[in-house]
Amino acid sequence: MKALDFLAEDYPLVDKNETLYYTFKLMEKYDLYKAVVYEKTRDEKGREYKKITGIITGRDIVLKLATQRIRLTTPGRLHVSSFMSLNPITISPDTGFSDMVKVMYEKSIGILPVLRGNDIIGIVLREKLLEVLKKDDTEVRFVMNTYPLIARTSDRILKIRQDMLNNDVSFMPVLDERNEIVGYITIAELAYALFKFQDIVPAKHKKERITHLIVEDIMRFRPPKLRITDTIATALSYILEKRSRGAIVVDEIGSLAGVVTVHDLLRYLVEKQL
Repeated sequence: MKALDFLAEDYPLVDKNETLYYTFKLMEKYDLYKAVVYEKTRDEKGREYKKITGIITGRDIVLKLATQRIRLTTPGRLHVSSFMSLNPITISPDTGFSDMVKVMYEKSIGILPVLRGNDIIGIVLREKLLEVLKKDDTEVRFVMNTYPLIARTSDRILKIRQDMLNNDVSFMPVLDERNEIVGYITIAELAYALFKFQDIVPAKHKKERITHLIVEDIMRFRPPKLRITDTIATALSYILEKRSRGAIVVDEIGSLAGVVTVHDLLRYLVEKQL
């Protein structure tokens, strides 16, 4: 299997000078918090083409949108070039499955632009590669993280932002004061919350009000739950159905036993290739 077998040809593609507001709305339209960033240029023959200059993801938005300097500006006055990750890894149509899985896992990325010569012909998404596990009957207890980071309903969003960035995680179960599982939060919810905050709250109130945003305000309810004896195929089905970054694993009494994330599933795929 090669990149062409997993190619998505319809995806968010934005000019580096486009506004963050437009880009975020485009991501929402596609329900995909990733976009390929380009600039128009010409090759040695004078032909115009779209040269990839970066990738912008929910994590890039979370990384910069809550900083003090940017906090006072609206998304309509911010540009993609200030947020994107530079020098993205690209692949050819003939790149093999194992190579794609390995680079996504090792670089902790979820999107690979595919180039034929200078031309962007599509992207390969992490979730598309994971679909090969749709019939895998390995139990999730063999791949789950038994010591996941957790969020509390009363945690401030700024704390969760720092936890996710510092630990390179994109999925956290949410527990209430009785240690009961009440929901989950991903990097996408965090990006959306910070974007809406920047867009709606007047500049003079942002410094104070951002400290009042808490997890309970933005978390997702009805988290995908698994038993430790459920299979990887079941975990993947839940994750794809919820368009989440992971699923929660519970023990026999319904308490948190761990989580299975898309990164854990990638690691499993890499190990299967060895």
